[in-house]
Amino acid sequence: MCGRYAATANPEELVEEFEIDFVDDGIAQVCSARYNIAPTDQVPAVVERAGPEGVIRKLVPLRWGLVPSWAKAPTATMINARVETLTHKPAFRKAASARRCLLPAAGYYEWRAEAPPGEARAVKQPYFLSPETGLLVMAGLYEFWKGPDGWVASTTIITTQATDELGWVHDRMPVTVAAESIEDWLDPGLTDADAAVGLLTTPTGLGHRKVSRAVNSVRNDGPELIVEALA
Repeated sequence: MCGRYAATANPEELVEEFEIDFVDDGIAQVCSARYNIAPTDQVPAVVERAGPEGVIRKLVPLRWGLVPSWAKAPTATMINARVETLTHKPAFRKAASARRCLLPAAGYYEWRAEAPPGEARAVKQPYFLSPETGLLVMAGLYEFWKGPDGWVASTTIITTQATDELGWVHDRMPVTVAAESIEDWLDPGLTDADAAVGLLTTPTGLGHRKVSRAVNSVRNDGPELIVEALA
């Protein structure tokens, strides 16, 4: 399960990296250096939408925690979607066919129970998992929900079984999209969900480091949260 992550790239970097055609007006508020992104936060996402002038690649804000279009209220907490059941679950299968996105990240956090040195009682110890260089391009789905106050655009991160190298931290991890598959993954014209899922990859070569338990509180933010803890 990916329940917190960091995203530090600015809009200009993402526009260049993903060849964005259109930047949503609301992106400036969510596309800054953020080191403790939590469920229900607005996050930067790369999507493609079909319009009168053809398919346009956009950088948009989405609320983390997918709300299916048929939900009675925007209170869903589906922050992750298991890749193994993506094309079958009612909450995800329509989005898997036409509403796929990229969620650029610097890395993500996972927790495991550990006893600090000299103590017998275990605590929730966070670890930060990230590539050595570049972005972690997490695969996601997005959906639109219409309520009395207007539209809610939301997203979920797709996860898979963790690799042997990282399974000791947590048994799940985000899946990614390789550079050569991004165009197909985002293409709303690709409506074969199984074919789309076949484009996903399990990230390898991620580093991990124990970090401060200050990240446990959503009130805390800053680059110090991803610095390796001394103990």
